[in-house]
Amino acid sequence: MAALALKPGGRLVVVGDHRQMPPIVKHDWETETRRTFRQYQVYASLFDTLRLRQPPMIQFAESFRLHEAMAEFLREEVYRHDGIPFHSKRKDVLPHHPVGDDLVAAVLRPEFPLVVVTHDEAGSQVRNPFGQALIEPILRALVERHELDAEEGLGIVVPHRAQRAALRQSFPELCILDPTSGLPARSAIDTVERFQGGERAVVVVSATESDRAYLLASCEFLLDPRRLTVALSRAKRKMILVASRSIFSLFSTDEETFANSLLWKNLLLRTCSTLLWEGERGGQRVAVWGGKQSGE
Repeated sequence: MAALALKPGGRLVVVGDHRQMPPIVKHDWETETRRTFRQYQVYASLFDTLRLRQPPMIQFAESFRLHEAMAEFLREEVYRHDGIPFHSKRKDVLPHHPVGDDLVAAVLRPEFPLVVVTHDEAGSQVRNPFGQALIEPILRALVERHELDAEEGLGIVVPHRAQRAALRQSFPELCILDPTSGLPARSAIDTVERFQGGERAVVVVSATESDRAYLLASCEFLLDPRRLTVALSRAKRKMILVASRSIFSLFSTDEETFANSLLWKNLLLRTCSTLLWEGERGGQRVAVWGGKQSGE
């Protein structure tokens, strides 16, 4: 469709990134019987379809958005597989603001742009009240102390609509109003698909799922490495991931599931390996882990 208007010998320039989320597909292509639809793969993105034909490609390596620490993680764990020396020269971090809560203070330490918060709660599926209670004081500090707004300052990524609804109810100030009607148009709290193509100073990712059996059953959704890649590549100054320890210890004999979980595990085990705080909240053990310090 995109090429129909081309003259003979015309050129088509397609821009994309197959390491990030593909277009949302609503039709059940798995059961589609029409031969031509399968032959021409109309259900795939134009970028992916052309990439398989190995056309001339220009691979951009420098990010002008991300902090260098996030770019380094993505280079090592994602883009090196494509031979791309992904990097960034940006070193912008959050300013320091005193916070009374030791856990929140550890999470918001400016010299650690990448932070992972792990907890021992392990019984949740599409809604996680414990995880919500854990991130709410962090979000309060970002909104009130750092004065981050919903347009460009703060983005909260959740995998499920149930958790999204609960957080939106707790943070109505992170709702973006339509200037003409005055009604809510969108929110800083949304699924990863809504953030693709955007950017925020700080991105908070709430993994929500913690029940081990549910994780194994739905791993194609949550553990899809493209989801974490999108979330990581939206943040300009800091990325905070809050997740159950069960995600990082998940083991499956399924080869694809095992491979998909590696990006999550490597973020904690290889990159965010500095213990910044450890304690108990709501009867569960919680730990805050930081990546390489800014400037190292």
